[in-house]
Formats: sequence, C-alpha cells, structure tokens
Amino acid sequence: MRDKALFFVLWLIFSAICEWLASLIGPHFYFYVASVQAQEGQNAAAFILYMAVPIFVFVVMMLLFALFRFRARDDSIQPAKSQIKINKAYVGTWLGLSLVFNLFLFVHPTASAAQAYFNESMAYNKSPKTLIVDVVARQWEWRFSYPQYGLTQTVDANGNDFLELPVNTPVKFVLNSYDYNHYYDPQIDVIHSFWIPAFGMKMDVIPGETRTEYIEPTKISSTTQNQMLRVQCAEVCGPGHPYMEANMAVVSPANFAKWVAQQKKLEA
Repeated sequence: MRDKALFFVLWLIFSAICEWLASLIGPHFYFYVASVQAQEGQNAAAFILYMAVPIFVFVVMMLLFALFRFRARDDSIQPAKSQIKINKAYVGTWLGLSLVFNLFLFVHPTASAAQAYFNESMAYNKSPKTLIVDVVARQWEWRFSYPQYGLTQTVDANGNDFLELPVNTPVKFVLNSYDYNHYYDPQIDVIHSFWIPAFGMKMDVIPGETRTEYIEPTKISSTTQNQMLRVQCAEVCGPGHPYMEANMAVVSPANFAKWVAQQKKLEA
C-alpha cells in the first residue's frame, strides 16, 4: 500500500509538470495558423495532447518505478520460482479505461470536429458572401478562376498563376484535376492534393471528380511574408511535383476589390 501511495503521488506531480510543458507546446502545433479551420485543428491536436500526457507519464513511471523500487540490491535475494504474475483486476481496469478513452477521443474531438466542419461548410455554402474559387490542378500547375467576377485565370505581375483572397470572408474552393492540353480527353491527369499549410487542411484533387473545400482566412499576409501561406501539391504526381506550387495573398476586402479590377483589365 505504501508503494502504491508513493507511486500515485509521484504520478500526480510529474503529470502536473508535463501538463504545464504541454500547455507551452499545444498552442503551437501548427507553425502558422491563418484560418478558422486551422485554429480548430490546432485546438483539437492540443486537446488530444493534454489528454494523453497523464497516460504517457503513467506508463513511463510504471517502468521506472518498478526498475528502481523493486531492484535486487545484493546477491542474497534469490530469483522467484515464478517469473510471471498476472493481476487480473489491473489488466481488466487498464483495458476498460483504454477502451473508454479511445471511444471518447473518437467522439471528441474527431467526430465533433467533423460535424463542426460540416456545419460550417453548409453555412458557407448558403451564404451570399462566400467567395467561389475554381481551382484546376494539372501536371504541374495550379490555375485559379473566379466565376463570380468573370475571371478565368488570375496571375501576378510576372504572369504566374496567383491566388488572392479577402480576409475574414468564407471561401469555397471548387477543385478539379485535368490537363486541358490532352485534347482527346480533358479528364486525363493524375491525383493531386490541394494544400495551403497556413489553412490547416488538405484535399485530394481527383480527375473526373469535382470536390469542394471551405476555408475562412483570418490573417492578412502573403507567400512573400510567410511561406506557410502558399498553394502546394501534397500528393506525389510526377517529376514536377516538388515545383507544383503557387503564390498567394490574403488581403483586406478593399484591396481584394482593387485586385479584381486589375485582373479584369488584364483579361480584357
């Protein structure tokens, strides 16, 4: 009983210390957070970390406590006749709590986060304020168009494909993968993956299938200011895969309106 009490006290102390350390790490799982969805993902990851810390400490302490507390200090102690002892109550409790813990994490934050994203997507899809951006992935390029503004391909000053979004505005990305240079079949290409690291989400882009992703940017920035704010392919799609990226920017609504006007002049 004395050993159990000592173990319990030490477990509480070290768990508190490790939880404090986890609180310093948890809010910074993602290198750069620039959307509502990325913040939700970071919160979910931090929650799992906080829940796992006491279990991790318990397992490590069990190994170390048994190693030091019950070690043989001299040769007078003879090996026990039986080297295996099973505590059925302990095993049953451990399995039962493990099952409960895993089911709990499945419900929250896994299922609850999925439901929250679904609700956000439905709300964004119905909102007249949602910006629609058509994204085409091809070997090895991203192309962006804005059907609400009649823009068929947006580019920067150097003529490179460019994505620009207004801050605090819901965005619906409509994702397709095809290579229009294959005139015999416009749906011939490979699977790509649409990823903006700062937005905390990835979506596979599959030929012949239209997919959607909903994001709400929360910070004004650009690729030149932070490389986490870039469009990157995250699915190996051929020899040009490492270079399949595009610059982007998140700007104020007023600057976005000016940018749209400039793009219309380029396409006129």
